[in-house]
Amino acid sequence: MRTLNLFIILFVLIASSSSSHALKITTPLIHRDSRFSPLYNATATAADRAERSVQASLARHAYLAGHASLISSSTTTSSDEDTVNIEAPLVPVIDHASFYVNFSIGDPPVPQLAIMDTGSSFTWVKCLPCTPCSSGSGAVAPFDPSLSKTYSARACTSQCRRCTTVPSHCMYTLDYLGGDHSEGIYSTEQLTFRTSDDGIATVPDVQFGCSTNLTGTNPFHKILTGIFALGDGQFPLVTRLGTSFSYCVGSLSDRYYPHNHLSFGDAVDLIGGSTPLYLEDGRYFVHLSGISLGGKMLDIKKQVFAKMALRKKIEMDSGSELFLLYIEAFEVLKAEIERLAFWELMTPVSSPPRPFELCYRGTVEKEARGFPAMGIRFVGGVELVVDRFGVFLQVKDDVFCLAIVRSKGSKGVTIIGMMAQQGYNVGYDLGARSVSFQKMDCQDDY
Repeated sequence: MRTLNLFIILFVLIASSSSSHALKITTPLIHRDSRFSPLYNATATAADRAERSVQASLARHAYLAGHASLISSSTTTSSDEDTVNIEAPLVPVIDHASFYVNFSIGDPPVPQLAIMDTGSSFTWVKCLPCTPCSSGSGAVAPFDPSLSKTYSARACTSQCRRCTTVPSHCMYTLDYLGGDHSEGIYSTEQLTFRTSDDGIATVPDVQFGCSTNLTGTNPFHKILTGIFALGDGQFPLVTRLGTSFSYCVGSLSDRYYPHNHLSFGDAVDLIGGSTPLYLEDGRYFVHLSGISLGGKMLDIKKQVFAKMALRKKIEMDSGSELFLLYIEAFEVLKAEIERLAFWELMTPVSSPPRPFELCYRGTVEKEARGFPAMGIRFVGGVELVVDRFGVFLQVKDDVFCLAIVRSKGSKGVTIIGMMAQQGYNVGYDLGARSVSFQKMDCQDDY
């Protein structure tokens, strides 16, 4: 908790960056299970952590596969940005979210700790007066807009479905899978971030939701303060912070790794090979051309990848940890992993816990030591090389499972989660519509 407090102190330092060179804004990313997280549980077992990863990934899959139609039907825009219909669609569960972002809001700046989400475009924070407003141990205090010199609530217009009475302000509503609910005032405010040169950068007039009514029982409400949305949709925060952003995360199993971070601005490092990025409903899609194991390309028919591309069903997602793979590709990959595991003398578990289909006795560290890397190849030739710690997940002290899960149902959504992305700097160039991958220690870019 001391390290988390240090992060927050850095955000409330009053300083400015007057340099005319291109800006790079960098903020720490805190993994849910890391020692720096306010939700850190020192007594959590491998099974506890694996369960959270599974629940988060399956919930994201349910949302991304089945709720895309709600986005277009529930949200409309007008040519006048002041006349916006704020009625957001059903979005994923939030109690198992993977990464949290530090930033500050208002003038004077108030520290925030919010969930990073590349799958949504509406940023919101908990505001006073709120229901409920109780905070747990180590919680970040809600934002009080009445104390900020830069806060502005958006006036009610004919396009708002719901408005407050006196004064008359436009409201938003959000309903989450799992029964949680957030509603409040559609507003604008100044955000403050730490820059890569240890200065402070402010971004004025950011559109966000000032949440005054939260319902649900998740620990999220007691500790965290909102959603930090990275999608490029109707209410994009990312385009207010520049044309690019990147994130870099180290080992998800290392609870003491301090260098995970998120960067914005025109000086963001867009390094490594790149592949085209496709946007739909503010979400990010890519196209695959192949999957390999130990350098050997698997015999997955080209039509399978063409089908996935045609349906825009391959998504980069920060809210998932597992790799959920389209069934026709999964079957080929599973068969090859079973064959290699046999030669590596890995002892299979007869009845794997759902949703896993291949599990083995022992630990990823020891029993899977010689297992070859998996390559996720994108159109253009760039490849994510995933080592055994991304291919397998320790689900018990003496059992590990294949962390690639069959994507079921007619929707066939493939989700490339954060286990496959660990150890990489992943850069999103929104202007060029491309995403780049560079394998690195995140400390080198911090």
